[in-house]
Amino acid sequence: MSIIEGGYHGYHGRRPISPLSVSNAQVDDDALYEQMKQLALCYTYPGLIRAKKTLITAGQLGTNSACSIINPGALYKDNEFHLLCRGESNDAVWYGDFLAHQGTPFWCILNQDLTIKESFALTYPTLPPNSRPEDWRLFEYQGKLYSNHSVYQLLDSQKWIIRSRPGISQIDLQNKTINLRCLLEPPFEAFNEEKNWSFFVHEGSLMCLYSFQPYIILEIDLERGTTKKVLESELNYQWYDKGKFIGNSSNMVSWDQDHYILFIHDFLDPKQEPRNRTYLQYGTLISKKTLLPTSIIPRPLQMGGDEKGRHPGVHYTSATVNQEDGLYAFYGQGDSHIGMMIFNKDSLNGLFNEYQLKKGNFTIPAYARKSLNWLWNGIKSLIKLM
Repeated sequence: MSIIEGGYHGYHGRRPISPLSVSNAQVDDDALYEQMKQLALCYTYPGLIRAKKTLITAGQLGTNSACSIINPGALYKDNEFHLLCRGESNDAVWYGDFLAHQGTPFWCILNQDLTIKESFALTYPTLPPNSRPEDWRLFEYQGKLYSNHSVYQLLDSQKWIIRSRPGISQIDLQNKTINLRCLLEPPFEAFNEEKNWSFFVHEGSLMCLYSFQPYIILEIDLERGTTKKVLESELNYQWYDKGKFIGNSSNMVSWDQDHYILFIHDFLDPKQEPRNRTYLQYGTLISKKTLLPTSIIPRPLQMGGDEKGRHPGVHYTSATVNQEDGLYAFYGQGDSHIGMMIFNKDSLNGLFNEYQLKKGNFTIPAYARKSLNWLWNGIKSLIKLM
């Protein structure tokens, strides 16, 4: 969650619009929640969710998890689930003092019954001054283990100027260390809060989905710590009642021979306590050929609201793992615990087939149209001279 006032995950400075709020702004929060609950497939689509359970609870991993253990990255290696979790020792970060204590990255290996087989903390040898990494995702690249995560930095203590940038850290399990390799900037003007870029490896290159609307793919040079834009498109698709969603939730993972799968999210603002957001998780398939979406399910696969914890109702999906018996989705629960749910793959494929996008669902960005018009006008001028 954002600790920058007015910030929301970069994305061109736009906060998500609560679904249904555009055409029915006077609907009260309770009615809006009930409307979204009627749309949420976890309540209305039988057989979509095969199982759901809490995996790790606050305090279970010792003092450094006494307040929370949340928002895991996840991989399946050597026939075991591996999680990289965020442990918090006290409430300071939720009250804005993000430098009072550092979050602890916990490495957890699960048994076949999803109980903890082994766990230990990772340590950072060095970090930039006045900085705090958190919410570690996981990916493998060129035979090495990495985490992409947020890094908050205090730039001016007098004016309390804070920014967030995506960081990439290399993980050394033998020495139980996590080493910050670089902080990333987008290849265009950045916002105070840049986070939740969705990383994936495509044809040997490290890539990330920077934002979903506009749809922007970046390529990462890990050695130089630089980025370049390789794709931008405006998505134009049917959506219920003019609702919008913007946020990336999980890293992209392989779904089948032709597609990646990605969870994205919107949220409903709570009436009182600002942390008790109701997250709405949606599914989309991305073509491995074009890197564009081929299907977007326009109804929430999962909707928060029932989770217990310090911030009741928060259900934030931070990682997915694609297995033969289902799609495993790992999430932070109430900003206190870690939970897991297994989605039925046949049900998901049925939904993806129902909500396939057509070629007309993509438009060329304005700057690209101007370039094409300029080129076409030049060609016409040359033809007249011939």
